[in-house]
Amino acid sequence: MSMSGQNSDISPSRPWFLTVLCYLTIFGSSYMLVSAISALTDLSQIKVSLEKSIENGQVVFEQAFKNSQADQEKFDQILGDISVANTTSNLRDYNIFSLISNIFTLLGANLMLRLRKNGFRFYVLGTLIGVISPILVFGSGNFLGFAFAFSAAFFGGLFTLLYALKMKYMQ
Repeated sequence: MSMSGQNSDISPSRPWFLTVLCYLTIFGSSYMLVSAISALTDLSQIKVSLEKSIENGQVVFEQAFKNSQADQEKFDQILGDISVANTTSNLRDYNIFSLISNIFTLLGANLMLRLRKNGFRFYVLGTLIGVISPILVFGSGNFLGFAFAFSAAFFGGLFTLLYALKMKYMQ
């Protein structure tokens, strides 16, 4: 019996770094999925919580901008834009998009854990939805939409790059 026949039946091994990336994504996407579902069940509480955060931010930064009237006005305008965007319908839409985005990234990570290239495509789609949706929901000129989109782009882009480096191990 030759050894070459037995080696062809063995599946390729998964690098430990890819395993760690997949489990980090599974953990993060699962957490964000539960957060989106939780937020959808009580949108009014999320709205009130964001309003309190805006008020606290205003109090904290009042002292910092005490000497600069122009900076104070700019900061007040940003907080005003956030307040205008803080509606239950916007929060509902954002959390629905977040739910969809995290389902795709979770599915993608599970497939990549099994060394399937299609998982990378699902992950990238989920990341793109996560980046584009806050801009669509809150507006491109709104700080809230920009902040959500930037954080999704930063972390999603970083993980996409790291996954792309491990594509050679996927089928």
